[in-house]
Amino acid sequence: MNFVTLMTITVGLLAMSPSVKAESLFDQLGGMEGIQKFVDRTVDLSASNPEIGHFFERSILSRVKDKLAEQICELSGGPCKYTGALMDRLHKPMGITTKDFNVLVEDLQHAMDEAEIPNRAQNKLIAILAPMHRDIVED
Repeated sequence: MNFVTLMTITVGLLAMSPSVKAESLFDQLGGMEGIQKFVDRTVDLSASNPEIGHFFERSILSRVKDKLAEQICELSGGPCKYTGALMDRLHKPMGITTKDFNVLVEDLQHAMDEAEIPNRAQNKLIAILAPMHRDIVED
């Protein structure tokens, strides 16, 4: 058998083999159930955090949880469509600093650790959320 024949057979076999679909970030986060779980925990941690809890005092926490979960669902490739307010319109008037933002990110990471979200998926999500810093932080 010559090289060209061997390569033709190999390419044909590869074409016939079922392709392995990469698991979406949405799936890596546990789907909507997994997202809702770590989002609920994140909001609870942040609302009770002495450093940033005051930002949540006038919020309806159930709405914050639902909208954040909806947003993460959409951004991670899930079936959701975010219907909440624009980030800058919602957060700029609050005077959130980079330090405050980082405290919330730490709460998010803690909640994802508790929910046993793989580190690789956590890093992907944080990379997707990071550009929102400019729309949220005042300083």
